[in-house]
Amino acid sequence: MPQTPERRMYLYWKSLKRNRSYQHDYRKGWVHGPLMQVAVRFKRPIREVREILDAQKGR
Repeated sequence: MPQTPERRMYLYWKSLKRNRSYQHDYRKGWVHGPLMQVAVRFKRPIREVREILDAQKGR
């Protein structure tokens, strides 16, 4: 069964939250926050990404 783009967004966001090297780079200010990273990668506005992630968290 193929994953929906919304599910892929959520899983990508979750993987960024768990990734220690990403968290280190984020704290140093070298990369954007996880929400922004998801928005850029999937070419969606942050508001829309936030709504999608909230809906996926509530599954």
